[in-house]
Amino acid sequence: MKKFSIAWYQANPEYVKAQNEIYDKKYPAHWNRKGSSNYYKTKLAAHNLRAKRLNRLAAWRDEAKIEQIFKDCPLDKTIHHDFPLCGEFICGLQHELNLRYLTLSENASLGNKFTPRRSIIYRATISLI
Repeated sequence: MKKFSIAWYQANPEYVKAQNEIYDKKYPAHWNRKGSSNYYKTKLAAHNLRAKRLNRLAAWRDEAKIEQIFKDCPLDKTIHHDFPLCGEFICGLQHELNLRYLTLSENASLGNKFTPRRSIIYRATISLI
């Protein structure tokens, strides 16, 4: 089936292009693809919505810093919460000190797990601030 689909798409590029244009006009937010200027806004909104649903938005967070973290995220990286928002033993908050960049494979391998070894690093970092 996959080989047939690829061959069909290659044989009908004009039709595929026309259908993509119709879809993109119908769903303009779909254009917020990785690398576009508004991509980080889409990701930030999704992260904030998830944190809000889980009641994990810190009241003392700095929205400007969080937005800058999302804006500066390299194309080959994703945003990772060091203390998971929905962990089994510990839950973190949507806060600028809880975010860092990881590759997609590293982020997926961690899941919602928290290792106590990392907490020592964060205690030391927070105490320096």
